[in-house]
Amino acid sequence: MTMFNPTVGVVDSASYVEPFAPPAEEKDDLGMDAFLLLLVEQLKNQDPLEPMDGTDFTAQLAQFSSLEQQTATNDNLMLLQDYSATLNRLGALDMIDKTVEYDGSGSGSATISGDGQPISLDFELVDSANEVVIDIYNSAGGRVATLELGYFDLGNQSYNWNGKDDNGNSFPVGDYTFNITARDELGEIVSSVVNGSGKVQGIETDPKNGNTVLVLSDGTRVGIDQVLGVKGGA
Repeated sequence: MTMFNPTVGVVDSASYVEPFAPPAEEKDDLGMDAFLLLLVEQLKNQDPLEPMDGTDFTAQLAQFSSLEQQTATNDNLMLLQDYSATLNRLGALDMIDKTVEYDGSGSGSATISGDGQPISLDFELVDSANEVVIDIYNSAGGRVATLELGYFDLGNQSYNWNGKDDNGNSFPVGDYTFNITARDELGEIVSSVVNGSGKVQGIETDPKNGNTVLVLSDGTRVGIDQVLGVKGGA
């Protein structure tokens, strides 16, 4: 008895295609060189009995001119950005060894230098507060002191902290942070704004966007656009 052996076809180099995969994006950008080549080919292959209409040709030349100007504008903008970044870096050199105040920290900065001078804790209240509490934290994030203060008016305020605990012992020299909790006469929270500060010890460039970044003595990195002011020299 003869057995029937069907022939099985083999497909070489088969590849699987996801049936529900979105179609690949096609680039619509047409560069200046490609646009010019297309225009030349169009002129070479036009029907001599029905040449391109002058109006259409003029319109295409206008498009080419507009594309050329846009390319030049983009190049000039990139040059201006590089020039601006260079100016920022040069300007930031003057901030080294100076103390800067910056926005967006969420908590204030305080440095105990060991010279016995009071440390200024600066903050701003959007309304008057009957009670202001300042919590102070060490560099490890542990709370080391809580200052329960009285009434403060609205606006920019400052409290001179002696850098000591409740027993009169001085805290170690170093960098500290603080947060503000303010309440009105009804016990409702009063919004407060605290700006950070620190001494600039170095300058870096953000590799993602080329912006100038100030490196503070406590390791904090602050964009130059966050700086609100410079407080004195070295």
